[in-house]
Amino acid sequence: ARAQAEAAQTAAKAEAFANYRDAAVVDMVLQKLPQVAEAVAQPLLGTRRVTLVATGPGDLGVARLPGEVLDVITRLPAAVEALTGVPVTQ
Repeated sequence: ARAQAEAAQTAAKAEAFANYRDAAVVDMVLQKLPQVAEAVAQPLLGTRRVTLVATGPGDLGVARLPGEVLDVITRLPAAVEALTGVPVTQ
């Protein structure tokens, strides 16, 4: 009975450490997300002229630019998951 209790405790600790690792990775990503958004938008600050070529429905011209920046940022969770194996969206 004692060995079973110790085995159960060890298994519970292993599961807790695995969950903590995933949570720590997600926490780091979420803390860095504003910096990533800034880094994506930073090159646009000194831009004098932007030429956007787009097809399909939606905004045109400069009105499309924020959506393009957001599109880059929304791809980040999938990239993090591909690199780390941690499903950030969960």
